[in-house]
Amino acid sequence: MVFSGHALIQYPEEAKKLSSGKEKELQDFVQEVRRVYPFFPFNAARVKEDFEWNGYAFKKDTLTILDFYGTNHDPKLWNNPDVFNSSRFKDEPITPYNLIPQGGGEYIENHRCAGEWVMLEVMKVSLDYLKNRMTFDVPEQDLSFSLVDIPSIPKSEVILQNIKRKN
Repeated sequence: MVFSGHALIQYPEEAKKLSSGKEKELQDFVQEVRRVYPFFPFNAARVKEDFEWNGYAFKKDTLTILDFYGTNHDPKLWNNPDVFNSSRFKDEPITPYNLIPQGGGEYIENHRCAGEWVMLEVMKVSLDYLKNRMTFDVPEQDLSFSLVDIPSIPKSEVILQNIKRKN
């Protein structure tokens, strides 16, 4: 939710797309937040059984690292991967293997967070509330964040002032 607030502040043109409160716009914005920001940069696991992938042999019990951030910014998978563009999901389909902010594959069989779908709903409701159901001021602050911190959050977090519920 912190990165949703960060994105609203950093990308006001993208935030305008949320004014209708439509499910699709909220969903796309949340997915782009998850793609762009480094929730967790990677995850490690041990290989369960020998297999080969793209000509590389993975042996049982080998420690492997799945690079979430790198995959979510891979120019082979995403057009202009360093640009925040929530409209990208109209042309670029989400698969269990290209958008992997919480692991890859299917959660039952692979290395993906089983709580991801609940978290998506919480993010959409929170985002709608921030954008469409309240007003606030954003004071000067340090919104930079590190790609090596786990978890990564903006240095000042996201500070809001003069928060009021919209009528």
